[in-house]
Amino acid sequence: MIFDRDFFNGFITDSNCYFAHLPKVSESYRQPELLSEHSALVYTYAKTIIQKQQLNKIIDNLIRSAIPSNLNSSALVTLISDLFYKSIAYHDLGKVNQNFQLSRMKNESKILNASHSFENQHSIIGVYIYLADFFSVLILHSQLSDEEQIFVSNVALYLSYTIFKHHSTCLQEAQNDAIWNNKQLFELRPYLSLFNISLDEAQIESYHNCLLLNSSFNFLFELYNEKLVQKENNFPLFALCKLNYSLLTASDYLATAHYMNEWTEINADFGLINDSLREKIINRSENSKTYNKIVYDNINNNIRFQIDKLKKTSNINLNNLRKCIATEVVCNVRENADRNLFYIEAPTGSGKTNVSMLALAELLRFDEDKKLNKVFYVFPFTTLITQTYKSLSETLDLKEDEIAEIHSKASFQTGKYEDDYLNYIDNLFVNYPIALLSHVRFFDVLKTNNKETNYLLHRMANSVVIIDELQSYSPSTWDKIIYFINNYSQYFNMKFIVMSATLPKIGNLLNDKKLASDFVYLIADKSIYFKNPNFCNRVKFDYSLLNCAVPDNDTKSVYLSNMQKFLFNQSENYAKNNSIYPNSVHTIIEFIFKKTASEFYSIAQANNNFFDEIFLLSGTILEPRRKEIIEKLKSTELRKKKVLLISTQVVEAGVDIDMDLGFKDKSIIDSEEQLAGRINRNVNKPQCTLFIFNYDSEKMLYGKDSRYQFAKEMDISEYKNILDTKDFDRLYNLIINKINNKNKSVFIENIHDLENAISSLNYQSVDSQLELIKSLNDSVFVPIDIPIRFLRDYISILEEFGIQYEESVSGKKVWDAYESVIQNQDSDFVKNKIAMNKLQGLISNFTFSIYRGGKDYDAIQTYGKDMYGFLYLESYSEIYSFKDGIKTEKIVNSNFM
Repeated sequence: MIFDRDFFNGFITDSNCYFAHLPKVSESYRQPELLSEHSALVYTYAKTIIQKQQLNKIIDNLIRSAIPSNLNSSALVTLISDLFYKSIAYHDLGKVNQNFQLSRMKNESKILNASHSFENQHSIIGVYIYLADFFSVLILHSQLSDEEQIFVSNVALYLSYTIFKHHSTCLQEAQNDAIWNNKQLFELRPYLSLFNISLDEAQIESYHNCLLLNSSFNFLFELYNEKLVQKENNFPLFALCKLNYSLLTASDYLATAHYMNEWTEINADFGLINDSLREKIINRSENSKTYNKIVYDNINNNIRFQIDKLKKTSNINLNNLRKCIATEVVCNVRENADRNLFYIEAPTGSGKTNVSMLALAELLRFDEDKKLNKVFYVFPFTTLITQTYKSLSETLDLKEDEIAEIHSKASFQTGKYEDDYLNYIDNLFVNYPIALLSHVRFFDVLKTNNKETNYLLHRMANSVVIIDELQSYSPSTWDKIIYFINNYSQYFNMKFIVMSATLPKIGNLLNDKKLASDFVYLIADKSIYFKNPNFCNRVKFDYSLLNCAVPDNDTKSVYLSNMQKFLFNQSENYAKNNSIYPNSVHTIIEFIFKKTASEFYSIAQANNNFFDEIFLLSGTILEPRRKEIIEKLKSTELRKKKVLLISTQVVEAGVDIDMDLGFKDKSIIDSEEQLAGRINRNVNKPQCTLFIFNYDSEKMLYGKDSRYQFAKEMDISEYKNILDTKDFDRLYNLIINKINNKNKSVFIENIHDLENAISSLNYQSVDSQLELIKSLNDSVFVPIDIPIRFLRDYISILEEFGIQYEESVSGKKVWDAYESVIQNQDSDFVKNKIAMNKLQGLISNFTFSIYRGGKDYDAIQTYGKDMYGFLYLESYSEIYSFKDGIKTEKIVNSNFM
């Protein structure tokens, strides 16, 4: 059925009497948008999205898969498909409400005046009309069995729920019978006369009594939950309704923007991979780097390195091993291009980002139907996002409208339009072929009940998703993560490439062994790489400091003083013997807490007679300072000098530095391995060592993490053996067994709670079941002056908002501009959003995150005040410096990260 203007003119009596939107106050020359025009336009946008993003088969498969195997699917598929599209087309028909027309549309036309209890609401009236239309169709299908009628009635109710909630901020429980179990709905009966719905009086009574009344309604849900829904088949209907909500709300948004902005054509550029970009990604991946060109030449000529002959540690052999890994991945992707789940287990420093790019190119190369039209790179930290954004942009020669980084610190992307509003829509809907975003943002889209986040769900279909560093999150989340990955890959044609240096075969977390076998492991035998001396001996672990007693409060200062002397001595010895960079050493020491790092920083500075530079890098250091430190560490000038970097765990994953010596406060095995990855990255330096010591208790940070719990019970010799041999499976197999045993219990909250929430379409519960980051962080704004050289990318924003600058940019002036936008709201909501988005990237340079509810927050709160979602650190000069971050010596009992 085509839901165009002609359809709605015939479906709605006196359709020219009902308005959907009014023009802006300043545009009195324009006519209101008719309800029939808006409804047809919403449907046009939905069908355009579906056609452009190739969603037809996905929707059809979800419908077919959702139908229980014992029911007659052929009849039900047609009914449910009809329901799916009508929910989008009909969602605003409740605007025929005379109270809405008068109060919201200023429409004084003589239209039906029905007395009811819903004032100027329109969504609930839309639900009533939609379900009445469904009932008129259902009574024509008398051949359906009772169970088939019950099932399709449940589907109708679930899809009507998206109509009910299309103006709300989020979905909650679809099986909330309080919505429909309301005799006041019967007051809406007169509105049926306005629509071409074939129901006589007796049938309307039947509609009220058999579908809407309490007893029948509970009966419908009860039978669905007990007799029809199947746990192994519960995901398709959940995903179908969530996709429906995404298409409905996104199309409604675009159609409304179309009218309000007087667009003359359908805005159909959704930022998809076209033929030219596809070819560019494939060709540039293969040819832009000599390194990759050799890989492809070797594959094409059937030349393979003999890995056994690459055991001597050298930069040449390391690069050849990287080529071996790339070759194996490319060949295995080619053999399994029709599969959807891929896993890359490769050592730290093996070039996983480059390898993932080659895997992406191969998936696009062998995508004969050209269905894959989007790419998502997913990382735990913004540092990795920014780093990979730069790498991909350069390697693939990507333009600004072809790639975007999506995170709170990213600038407002101007993309391909001069019109700010069109660029805002591109940012809102991530209309870019390649997008880089955080784990939290990505998995939020898959599980969320939030309307604006769920806009993006339809964009996930037919995409390639590359997920790195999954081990960054607690093992308690892994089974749920894999559940979503597996189901979305199956039903949304999403191809996942999961990468990790430590995480083992995560498919083993799936109870269904057939599903577990769906993972293609692109490295057949990871041990030949992990145990190669170029990876496992690149850094030597030294555990001698673990023999020292763990200090108590009375001995901590002595311990740090001794550590300073030991570190200086080791660094001096290394510099003396450094034949590659004579009389130079780059040393890093990592602590668990900022307070300890700051104390050591003070001790090192007070006793420094050796290092040319001593840097402090922690979670309270602002982004410009962090970038400055990293760039200095990578500079040719500093490579000739003696440098000490004192850090917390913010330096581990994704920080592109190459140190000579390391010292680390023992925490969890993953963390130890990550820091080792920042040392001797190219195996071109001898005698690189990472010393493990034990100072602060890791329990405060990792107490609930299974990796900490198992490592604590582990014999120290076993701990050492795992790190030395890179046999991380020994630890993770224990953890996976624990997760699987937990999932067998009926008494412990586990994966079955998620499955139950999905079965009953309890969106709120589904969203809360998977929390990657459970701590609530607040942003602290520091109104400090930052040198303009760090903010040159924001000059156009500074000028647009009238923020004056010379040698530096005043944080106070940036805050004043932000405050002005908030206090002087434009009547156009979107203009405000655009202004806020433009300032967002600039503001992020003056902010750091802190855990709300901890002692640290309470301590610094006395130096500032809560304002507009930030802790504004008004009196920062007493406790903060650009160079060192929070001055923890000013704060008692601090445990800043």
